[in-house]
Amino acid sequence: MNHQHSEKTFYQTSMMSALIAGLYQGDFTIGQLLDHGNFGIGTFNDLDGEMVVLGDEVYQLTSTGEIHLVNHDITTPFASVVNFEPTEKVSLIEQSKAEFEACLEKDFVANNAINAIRLTGKFSYVKTRTVPAQHRPYPPMVEVVKHQPIAEMTHVSGVMIGFKIPEYMIGINVPGFHFHFISDDRTQGGHVSDFILTEGTAEVEIFKDFHLRMPASQEFDRADLNPDDLKAAIHTTEK
Repeated sequence: MNHQHSEKTFYQTSMMSALIAGLYQGDFTIGQLLDHGNFGIGTFNDLDGEMVVLGDEVYQLTSTGEIHLVNHDITTPFASVVNFEPTEKVSLIEQSKAEFEACLEKDFVANNAINAIRLTGKFSYVKTRTVPAQHRPYPPMVEVVKHQPIAEMTHVSGVMIGFKIPEYMIGINVPGFHFHFISDDRTQGGHVSDFILTEGTAEVEIFKDFHLRMPASQEFDRADLNPDDLKAAIHTTEK
């Protein structure tokens, strides 16, 4: 029974507010992350690109446009995973990002729980951004995102994976919808800022158990994780 309970947990290492504070060095390996889930998103040490977790494969989507599988002994400063077993499935055609999110909010997601979402299909348009690797002394994340490359793709097939996080979890994670995209041929992808779906399938699973693992570093213990401008900073970095 306990094993089943643990499988249905949204598992996260570190916090969004730690990234906002410039804590880009992780102490949790990809291998350890995979012990807690087979589906998720995050970033890598030094903020080096976007993460996509699909099964036991973890992809690094870099700011140079390269995509590759990563070694399981590298570390992450922030990531979230679940063991994904969708309970809702819906076929969709011709939807913008806003229409897609409105459709899910109307019928499929729980606003005050954590929702894991996978959208698989053909897209007429996808716009992504991918944060570049940083070097110490690390600049604040609101500065980093001013220099991230934007990519625009047309007529691409792939999968968008991510979460819808409750508003009250601001600072712990990113409230609202948050997706990473990777193309079927594994050559394109990034943090999704916009898209138009031609046709596809959306799958959803709701999670009501949450495990937060905090970094062991003194840097984390001493950081200001509740700054006055936290909400504005998260909006700037994510939206």
